[in-house]
Amino acid sequence: MVAAKKKKEKRAAASAKSSPSKAKAAPSKTKPTSTPAAKAPPKRIPKPKPKPKPKPKPVAATRAPKRRSPAKITQIEKPNLAVVVTQADVIPLVIGDLALSLTPGRRKSAKDWSARSSPVVEILDDPHPIAALRRFLESVKGPATDQQAEIALGSAQLLLLPIARESRGGAEVKELLDLVLHRWSDFGDRQLGFHAQEFLRNAFTAVGVDRDRIAQLHAAVPEAASAELLFEIACAYAVTRDKVAMLGAVEAALAAGATPAQFRREPDFAPYITDPDVAVLLARADLPQIPVDVEPYRTTVRVALDSLLVVLEELGGQVELRPPARLDTILDAERAAKVSLPNDYRAFLSITHGMRLLDREFLATADYRDPTSLAQRAHHFVHAEYASGGLSDCVPLASWGQPEDWLLYDPRGRVRGGAPGYLATRGKDQIIFDGLVAALVWLEALTRDILGTN
Repeated sequence: MVAAKKKKEKRAAASAKSSPSKAKAAPSKTKPTSTPAAKAPPKRIPKPKPKPKPKPKPVAATRAPKRRSPAKITQIEKPNLAVVVTQADVIPLVIGDLALSLTPGRRKSAKDWSARSSPVVEILDDPHPIAALRRFLESVKGPATDQQAEIALGSAQLLLLPIARESRGGAEVKELLDLVLHRWSDFGDRQLGFHAQEFLRNAFTAVGVDRDRIAQLHAAVPEAASAELLFEIACAYAVTRDKVAMLGAVEAALAAGATPAQFRREPDFAPYITDPDVAVLLARADLPQIPVDVEPYRTTVRVALDSLLVVLEELGGQVELRPPARLDTILDAERAAKVSLPNDYRAFLSITHGMRLLDREFLATADYRDPTSLAQRAHHFVHAEYASGGLSDCVPLASWGQPEDWLLYDPRGRVRGGAPGYLATRGKDQIIFDGLVAALVWLEALTRDILGTN
């Protein structure tokens, strides 16, 4: 039994080897041995495959924006609009001009320029101010309005001012003169105004040796020209060495109120200052001499001076008086200074040779004869560049405190606007006096106000 059983098993094993698939399909019915069953390996859970990322849609390549150049088309953030800006046509824009600048094919008219906040400043601040002025004048069609003429003439005279001496006769000066003179007839009544005369005055200074342009400028001078303008005309003829025209211009300037002192200290006139013909004209126009007649004034001046001293003593003010000067000493000082003092001031010096009280100081003969500190301050004031016309004629009599406060004698009456006489300057204000006594009375009242309040 056992042997037969073993033979059966051998046959089954052999047939299993020959056909393994069948053996699997029909496993043996024999019971498995008691060997322990092996653990089944753990089932692998397949990882979910990641979904493919969608490919980005192709985007049209954009070029990096180029730097804006003033010479190229500049795109403004507004559809279908572009402004062509060239270096030669740059004009400073104000906010109100943005809409105008966006309008295609639109060029600023003279009306647009006039409506701007400050067209003169914009022209002067332009990188090429003469070109800006040219564009403005080109925008004026026909005769200019008063406002347009003021803009053109005001800009032109301010452009000439800094280059009148430094670039005398230069290309810029010629270009500017030709530009304005070409349109001169379009300026109407403004040819007679302040800006026109200032332009002409600076133009005569700047033109240099150029007789043709001087003739054009002279033709534009109005009949009622100022003394300052006529003085510059004379200097322009002196620069060109046109003596005949220069003598006529000198005579006209002196008649209008220019002073011989102006011509004597002008560098352009240096070659002619010793010329006999010029010397005759200047000597004829020198300050009028005041005949010496001191006695009628001595008493009234002494009374006014004594009253002032009493007030100072009562209020505790200090005053410095000096010994009187002789009349011949006073007249010698006048000759040295080439001035003629009024008789009441001569009488004052014959009572006290100068005086100092509070912060005021009256000039003595030494201040007219020698370059003292007080004399230098007085000279600087009456001959300052900013001084009003006719002030250089005035004779300083006393410093009244501040650098621009002086008691003066106006020998021609040009500053007073009438007859010769006294005036006091207090900053930009002027006080007219009938004489030295009136000035001393006014000073007494001022002393009461100052010392009485303190």
